Amino acid sequence: MFIKEPLWTSAELGAMCGGLNARPWYADGVQTDSREVMPGDLFVALKGEFEDGHSYLADAFARGAVAALVSESVDGFDLGDTRLVHVADTLESLRLMAAEARRRAPAKIIAVTGSAGKTSVVHALRKSLERVDSTHASIKSYNNHVGVPLSLARMTRTSRFGIFELGMSGPGQIRHNTTLVRPHVAVVTGVGAAHTEAFSNVEAIAGAKAEIFEGLADGGVAVINIDHPYAHTLVELAKKTGHEVVTVSVTGDADVRPLRMTEHHNCTCLTAEIAGTPITYKIGQAGREWVQNSLLVLAAVKAAGGDLGHAAMALAALEAEPGRGRTHTLKLPYAQATLLDDSYNANALSMKAALRRLSLVPLSQFGRRIAVLADMRELGDEAKAVYQTLAKDIEKFGVSKIYSFGPEITNVAKRAGVDVVACNSVADGANQLLNDLRDGDAVMVKGANSAGLAKFVELLLEQNNQEIREDATRVAGVANAL
Repeated sequence: MFIKEPLWTSAELGAMCGGLNARPWYADGVQTDSREVMPGDLFVALKGEFEDGHSYLADAFARGAVAALVSESVDGFDLGDTRLVHVADTLESLRLMAAEARRRAPAKIIAVTGSAGKTSVVHALRKSLERVDSTHASIKSYNNHVGVPLSLARMTRTSRFGIFELGMSGPGQIRHNTTLVRPHVAVVTGVGAAHTEAFSNVEAIAGAKAEIFEGLADGGVAVINIDHPYAHTLVELAKKTGHEVVTVSVTGDADVRPLRMTEHHNCTCLTAEIAGTPITYKIGQAGREWVQNSLLVLAAVKAAGGDLGHAAMALAALEAEPGRGRTHTLKLPYAQATLLDDSYNANALSMKAALRRLSLVPLSQFGRRIAVLADMRELGDEAKAVYQTLAKDIEKFGVSKIYSFGPEITNVAKRAGVDVVACNSVADGANQLLNDLRDGDAVMVKGANSAGLAKFVELLLEQNNQEIREDATRVAGVANAL
């Protein structure tokens, strides 16, 4: 990417952080992971619970870092090394950089939080707004006390839109970051049982999500999905901040809602009212959760002064990111099956959404709906109720077989009365599934990140690609023989 102006200069950093550095430099990027450093980047050496970035200074410079932000002396480097910028606290300096990046860019800022769908909404917003003007957005799930300031510090001086994901694992964390982001538009995708170990109940989670409204800039807008039992908490807390509230619903009365809707296994077509503006569009992804996501996106685009027409075109061309609902076709010698890769993490809301999407996939005459599921994490006292509901959803959405990773999912499958294969490892489970597949099956993969189900998907796709290569070789051999 061509950058007209440097992202950061040594003079700026010195003025902001009091950093001592004897050599002028400029950086086109910021990294906290030495493995991701590119030539021209500034490396920020953070001290974490298990890792210390100062230990990877040599690696960062070997990969092309122009300078490094450090808070202590490092073996192998002289204190006077002109590539080192010495500060008292590297994380606090990163936050100062984030605040300056937010101040200097003429960007409309959108912040997104919620128990499910955050990253998908951020991705769709970026696709929608970058058609109009320079747009910066969080990548991956950079939504915590490090990811948020890092994402902000990477925002270019000329960005016209900035989109940031705010996550949490406990109370007060969103408040800490929303005051840094200072959004013009705050989006809450929903509230459900996630990270419940840190909260007394889900109502308390709703209150913590509502912290995002406290950082809204003057004239800000709160965009709230109200299709959940805790909507009233969010709406009331948003109104207390004195900002405009825009409600979003797939099924009920709201400022943003569908007027007509037709769902298909690979897309949804609908006409919706977006806070007084009717628009007809198509979503290039299936599932009711993507209808909700699209309405949140269009509401946020309108609130941020974006173009609804360009946003609608982006939604039609939308492709899910890996691990977040991307669809693949497995073409094996003995079967062709549909694979839904929803392997990036899981909670009660996202698990139900993934099962519902699986239910929309068309099957052959003997095809089955197979769910590859892993135990969820951080459910706390809500675990029993969450798994009871999951058993009902498995029955409701027509799942006929489950490959389970963890005792809770195994018990859920038995409770739901479906066939279950308890897997000992990701590799064994993938091999068992490949041997079990029938033509016309649909397979969905979902579970906590710690279960490693992304590797499960990778193994399935590797086998699929190998079969495609071998098939191409056989065809080429026949052609040569002729």
